[in-house]
This record gives sequence, C-alpha cells and structure tokens, in this order.
Amino acid sequence: MRFLNAAYRSSLLVMAVLVLVAGCGQQPKTQGPPPLPEVTWSHPARDDVTQYMEYTGTTAAIESVDVRARVSGYLNSIHFEPRARVNSGDLLFVIDPRPYRAKVEQAQAAVDTQKAALRIREIELEKYSNLGTKEVVAQLKIDDVKAARDMAKAELERAKANLEAAKLELDYTSVVSPISGRVSRNMLDVGNLVGANENTLLASIVNDHFVYVYFNMSEADLLRLIRTFRRDNPNVVLTHAPREEVPVTMGLADENGYPHRGKLDYTDVRLDSSTGTIQMRAVFPNEDGILFPGMFARLRIPAQTRKALLVPDMAVFTDQAGKYVLVCNDQDTVEVRRVRTAESVQEFRVIESGLNQKDRVIINGLQRARPGTMVKGSQSQLHISNAAAAYPELLRN
Repeated sequence: MRFLNAAYRSSLLVMAVLVLVAGCGQQPKTQGPPPLPEVTWSHPARDDVTQYMEYTGTTAAIESVDVRARVSGYLNSIHFEPRARVNSGDLLFVIDPRPYRAKVEQAQAAVDTQKAALRIREIELEKYSNLGTKEVVAQLKIDDVKAARDMAKAELERAKANLEAAKLELDYTSVVSPISGRVSRNMLDVGNLVGANENTLLASIVNDHFVYVYFNMSEADLLRLIRTFRRDNPNVVLTHAPREEVPVTMGLADENGYPHRGKLDYTDVRLDSSTGTIQMRAVFPNEDGILFPGMFARLRIPAQTRKALLVPDMAVFTDQAGKYVLVCNDQDTVEVRRVRTAESVQEFRVIESGLNQKDRVIINGLQRARPGTMVKGSQSQLHISNAAAAYPELLRN
C-alpha cells in the first residue's frame, strides 16, 4: 500500500514538472489599444435665413351683420337652414304683411283723394283768374283761391310721402340678407311676435370667405418693419403698400408651424402711448372654412433675410457657461467650441459667432465624443432647404 502511494505521488510530480515546462515555452499575449470612437462631422452650412417677428392675435369676421326686425308683427315663415350660405338679397324671414298691405292701400286712397282735391282747386283758380281779368272778382279772392290750390298741392305731396313710407314698411316684412355669407340659427321660431318694443334680433350673418386677424405690434418692431420695407421698396410707403408686399403667416392652437398665408391689411394711424403698441390687421383666405371669428392665432411676419451659418440643433449643447458645440480639429481630437446662437430654422440653429465655414462640427456619435480624446471621423454633407423656401413669397423682392 505504501508502495502504491509513493508511485502515485511520483506521477503527480512528473505531471507538474511537464506542465511547468510547457508553460515556460509560450510567449505572453499582448492586448492592443482600443479602437477610436467613430463620429460624423460636417462643415456648417451657409444659407439664406429669414428673421421673423412673432405675435398673437384674435380672428374676426371680415363682415358681420345682425339681422333685426324693422317692423312689428308675427313671424310668418323662415326661409333658410342654420349655417347655410346665403347671398345678398336672399329671403330669410317673412313677417305678417297684411296690416302693412292695408296701410299701403289706405295711403294710396289718400293720394287719390288729394289728387282730386288739387284738381278742384286748380279749376277754381282758373275760373277766378279769368274773372279777375274782367275786374269782376277782387284780387283778394283770387289770392285766397291760389293759396287753397297750393295747400292742396302740399297735401298731395304729404299723401305721396305717406304712401312711400307704407310701401317701405311693407317691404320690411320680407327680411332679406344684406350681405353674402354664412347665416346663424334663427333666434325665434314661426309665430312669435317681433319688433313690438325693440328691433328684435332674428339671426346673424358672417362673411367667412376671408378672415381678419387683429394683433398689436410694439413700437420697436414697427420701426424695424418700416425701415426694412423702405430699404426693399424705396418708392412705396408701408401704410399705402399693396397687400402682397408684407406677407403674414398664421398658425392655430392645434397646428405646428404657420401653415396659413395671408397679407398685412391695415395699420392703425397712431400708437397707444399707455402700452407702446399699435394695432395691426392681417387678412387670410378661408376657403376650407376652418377659421372662425374669435379664434386665438399665432402670427409671424418676416423682418429681414440674410446669409448665416447653420448647424443641426441637436449638435448645440448648453451648460452654465452658455452654448457650445463639439468640433474635430486637424489632429482628430475633440474640442469644445463656445458659440453665440440665434433663432432656429426648421431643425437647424443659426450660429452668430464662434464658428467658421471650415470648422468640422460633430453631428453624429455625440455620445461617444469626449473633449480631449481622439476620434475616427467621417464627413457628412448637410442638406438644408433654403431657410425661406417654405415661404417663397418672402424672397419675391
């Protein structure tokens, strides 16, 4: 048994020596440096950029009329559907015309009576005038007859005026639309008495083919707009400018951007000294009928168009010191570059200072770029549609 244990220990020792000798014959493995982080860089793009002035405003109807009863009576019939489009002169309501038709007949009878009375006075005047030439009748009598004739003529004119008034009241029993537009619901139903103590409101009509938007502009923005406009149009005064000279774009509460395009329509004649603002008005087409009076609207007016450098907005960072971007220098080392930014244009940011067109701005792989470290960069070309291309009329001049 002791012999077997000794043999076993001897075999283990031999195996250990063999493993040690085999290990000493191998060279140690060396690990190479890690690969450089991959990033994508691009030169800042230079493009036309339009600066805008932004405001909030309220929509209003270009025309709005309250249709009221101008005579009293019972409402006989209604001739429209609520929210229907009506044209100027279309029949909307009929008020019971019978009392007014009777007044017209009475007034016509009074005219006929006065015509007969005038004829009698003219015959008398002719008779007494003939007698006066023969010195049969005194001149005083002739004067009396002439005065009576003149009174009859005046009474005839008054009767004719009463007839016209009666006809006008009869016309008022047929209530027609004064403008073209969209009519509201009828405020009263058939059978109600209208116009007894007041001019009863029957309906409202709004012309919604176009819509006004009223907003207030500050004095500084007004001067800026006037000077820019005069620079581009030296022979035209802003307040007398055609509508197409000053474009305005608008966005509603649930819309992104400013999809509606209109024109500056009106500028007030004086500033409000208490607020330092002036009221202005833009007009917009409303072909699809989405615009209603009283809506909240966001407005944008172009101030000027200039050349500027742009980089993707996602490449601009902010810290306590301000705005910065990461650039790749000539040694492919990441650097922090402080910049001064301006407005955003679509998905890009305007760079006022801190960059030039030859700088290599990192636009992709930003999470792998660390200031002071080397990176493996590849170039990409920025594709920017013209900053004013979404509003081609802005560059028309």
